[in-house]
Amino acid sequence: MLEQLPVVIEPLRLAEAGRQLHGRLPLAEFKRLKPAPAPALHEVRGEVEVDLEFGKDELHIAYLRGRLRTRLQLICQRCLQPMALPVDEKFALGLVTTDEAAEQLPADYEPLMVSGPMELAEIIEDELILAVPFVPMHPVGQCPAQGGQEGRLKDKAPHPFAVLARLKKPQ
Repeated sequence: MLEQLPVVIEPLRLAEAGRQLHGRLPLAEFKRLKPAPAPALHEVRGEVEVDLEFGKDELHIAYLRGRLRTRLQLICQRCLQPMALPVDEKFALGLVTTDEAAEQLPADYEPLMVSGPMELAEIIEDELILAVPFVPMHPVGQCPAQGGQEGRLKDKAPHPFAVLARLKKPQ
């Protein structure tokens, strides 16, 4: 069941209590995910479905494990047309308070520096930004810019060393 997500959380307290949070946040709420600063984004509409689990593992490491599901509207960098990118990301963050603790985290965790109450939307937004590909493109064969050109271009492309063959003199 989805619930109202809190605006501000205390991650270490939630980990101690072993809490789980489920809910939705509107994508328009994320300041850094707007189209203006990130030219790959076409528009920010819809919601992100959030499942979060706070707890401590067998090594007594406080963690935040989560899953985000949404659909981002991006600009394909091949054809410059809008495209939808389904996002279904899982993440595991180790809750740490010092740089030394962050360096000691197992490889399963990315560090999340905690120094008190935090805005939940900022944590979610960081994970969404990481889910956006560096160069977003339609899948091969679905991009309007390709339009079957891939095979034709290979046939017409000259061999890179064809010029050398003409320079070769018979001996």
